[in-house]
Amino acid sequence: MRVLNTGVAAGVLMLGMARTASAQRLDDYINANIPGFDTQPGVTVASRLRKGYDYQGLRMGDFTVLPELNQSIGFDSNVTGTKQPQGSGFSETQGSVQATSNWGRDSLGGLVSVDNNRFFSQPRQSYTNWTASAGGTYEIGRDVLYAGFTHLNLNQTPRDLDVPQLDAPIPFQIDDGRLNYRMVFSKLAVQPGIEIAGYSYSNGTAQGMPFIQSYRDRVEFTPSLTLSYDVAPLRSLVFVVNNSTARYTNQTPGSPTLNFNNFSALGGVSFDTGGKLRYRVLVGYATRHFSSSQFATISAPIVEASVAWNVTGLTTVTASAARYIQDGSSDSTVGYTETALKLAVDHEYLRNVLLNGHAVLYRDNYSQNQGTQTFYAVGTSATWLMNRHMRLVGSYEFSSRQSDTTALFNSPGSIQGFGASYADNRFLLQLKVGL
Repeated sequence: MRVLNTGVAAGVLMLGMARTASAQRLDDYINANIPGFDTQPGVTVASRLRKGYDYQGLRMGDFTVLPELNQSIGFDSNVTGTKQPQGSGFSETQGSVQATSNWGRDSLGGLVSVDNNRFFSQPRQSYTNWTASAGGTYEIGRDVLYAGFTHLNLNQTPRDLDVPQLDAPIPFQIDDGRLNYRMVFSKLAVQPGIEIAGYSYSNGTAQGMPFIQSYRDRVEFTPSLTLSYDVAPLRSLVFVVNNSTARYTNQTPGSPTLNFNNFSALGGVSFDTGGKLRYRVLVGYATRHFSSSQFATISAPIVEASVAWNVTGLTTVTASAARYIQDGSSDSTVGYTETALKLAVDHEYLRNVLLNGHAVLYRDNYSQNQGTQTFYAVGTSATWLMNRHMRLVGSYEFSSRQSDTTALFNSPGSIQGFGASYADNRFLLQLKVGL
C-alpha cells in the first residue's frame, strides 16, 4: 500500500479508474470539485456539461446539493488475489452527497461518500469505505486562501501492492488538512502551503498468521512552496519544493525509529492552448533521510506530468506519469520508489452515450535490491445517460500483479512475503440515480 506525497503530486491529473492496486493513495479519494482541493481547469469529453442529462441538484439557499446513489452487480474472477483464482459475484452500493456554494466570490463545499462491497461466495472479503471532505476558498483582492480537510476510512485488500497475502481486508484511516495562500505579483504567483496528515493502521492476518502494522501510525507535516511565472497567456514556468517530516507514534519497543524527512524539488512548464491541448511537466529530485542510521538514505529522480488532449470535439485523451518515493508496509522494506502511468480515452459516441478505454501501470522498486512489484490494468466502459436522473454503466477490467522480490514482512511469530502474482477479470453493471 502507498500514499502519494500530496504536496508533490497536487498537479498530477488523476484518471477515473474503476479499481486500482493503490487503495491508500490519498489524492485518488479527494474530490477535485470541492473548493480547496481544486486541480487544473479545463473541459474534456468526460467533464463537459450536457443539457438535458446532467444532474440539476437541489437548491438550498446559497448552496446546491447533489445526492447520488449507485447500485452495481457483477463478477470478479479473483477476489483474493491468489495464483489459484477464487471468483465471486458481488454487489457494490455507493452513495454520496455533495454540497457547493453559489456565491459570486469565495466558495465553500463538502462531500460525504460511502462505498460498500459485498462478495456473495467470499463474504470474508467484503468491506466498506467511506470518506468525508470539506473545503473552501477566500479571496483577498487578487490573492486566494485555500483550505481543505478530508477524512478517509479505507481498506487494504489482498490485491494491493506492498502487502502480504492478506486473509481479509484490513481497515486504515487518514486525516488530511491543507492550507495554501496564493499571492499574485503581476506575472509571478507565489503559493506557500502546509499539509498535515495523520495515518492510523489496523492489524490483521496473512496466511493465518498475525500481520502487525500498527507501528506504521504516524503524522506527516509538509510545508511547501509553489512558484509560477506567466511567460505568455495560459503558459507558465512552475517550480515546486516541499519538505515532509514524518513522526511515528506507535513504534515497536527496541526497534529503530522509522521517522524520516523527505525533501523534493521539481521544476517545469504548464501549457494550455485554450481548449485543444493542456499539459504540465515537472521533473526533479527527492531524498528521504531516516532518523535511524540503520536505514540507508533513499534518493531518486522524480517526475510529475499530465496531459489532456481534445483530439476532436468528441474524443479526449488524458494521461499522467509520476515517479516518487514511498514508505513500505514493513520495517524490513522501509521504502521504495514507485512509477505510475495512467492513460484514458473518452469518446462521445452519442450525445447521451459515452465510451471509455483506460490503462494503468504501477511499478515499485524496493531499496537495497529487495526486488520489484508491478501492477497493471486495462479496461473499457460504456455509459448511457438515460435522462437527468438515471445513468447505466457497463464495464470490464483485466488486472494483474507480478511479484518478484525477496523482501520479507516480519511480525511476531511469522515471516510473510509479498502477495503472490495473480490475474483478475472484473465485470460490472451499474445503475446511477441522482437529482
